[in-house]
Amino acid sequence: MMRASTRSPAESLRTLAEDSAGAGTRKEEWEVRPCGMLVQKRNPDSEPAAPPPPVFRLRVKYGSSIHEIYISSQATFGELKKMLSGPTGLHHEDQKILFKDKERQSRAFLDTCGVKDRSKLLVVEDEVARAKRCLDARRAVQAEKAAKSIAQIGRQVDKLASKVSAVEAIVSKGKKVAENDVLNLIEMLMNELLKLDSITAADEDAKLQRRMQVERVQKYVESLDMVKIKNESASNGKTQPPLTTNHKPAVAAAASRQKPHNQNATPPSTTKWDMFDSLFDPPSTSAADTNPTSKPAPRLDWELF
Repeated sequence: MMRASTRSPAESLRTLAEDSAGAGTRKEEWEVRPCGMLVQKRNPDSEPAAPPPPVFRLRVKYGSSIHEIYISSQATFGELKKMLSGPTGLHHEDQKILFKDKERQSRAFLDTCGVKDRSKLLVVEDEVARAKRCLDARRAVQAEKAAKSIAQIGRQVDKLASKVSAVEAIVSKGKKVAENDVLNLIEMLMNELLKLDSITAADEDAKLQRRMQVERVQKYVESLDMVKIKNESASNGKTQPPLTTNHKPAVAAAASRQKPHNQNATPPSTTKWDMFDSLFDPPSTSAADTNPTSKPAPRLDWELF
């Protein structure tokens, strides 16, 4: 019994290519599948293309006018809204499409919702969506304007920061800087700070950028204040410590000075007694003898019932 020869797929491919050379076939018409099987190479162009989806002719009513729209059956209502923006003059986000007395979402497909050829649809204006879109557009414009203003202020602060660094370098070497230059830098930085305060940032990113610029300006102003103090101390030739006012030692000293006088003096009597006349007994004469200068208390006549 003859033993079958085992050859690799590549050798088989080369043998088949050589055998089919006289018949006009080419080597590229054969391919090896991942499983090792040698098959004829497939041509994707030779396969029949899938038929295109049918096109619907829809009758869309807007107000008193009716528009005919040709659209694919597999399209969405959002695509239909974009096609209706031209004939109706409405923004696609401001439209509300009703089919069978029910509002359809923009992501829904026409064929899955039961729309067929020559179906009738109704388009109305969504006032709530229009107002929301206008507000969003206004916020976007304000955010863009705020971002541009903050960026412009940031570039100006960068220029002033280089001048502040130059002034600090001069003062650190023990030299003196003109006081007007320092004051002018502080004034320009404060003007930029006022500009930042006037910006109304509704976006979180704009608020963060504005806060960062405000902190930068404040840091540079504090640095210039320190430069001004060093500049003044250098002109005077000696450092003067800042004066600090503390009211607690003065209050304690005043209390200690008043303490001996309070110990020796007798406290005055603050109790006051009121004298009343009795209804039946006559007034006592002892009180009149002890206090001769005091006026007699008027006697009141009481009626008994």
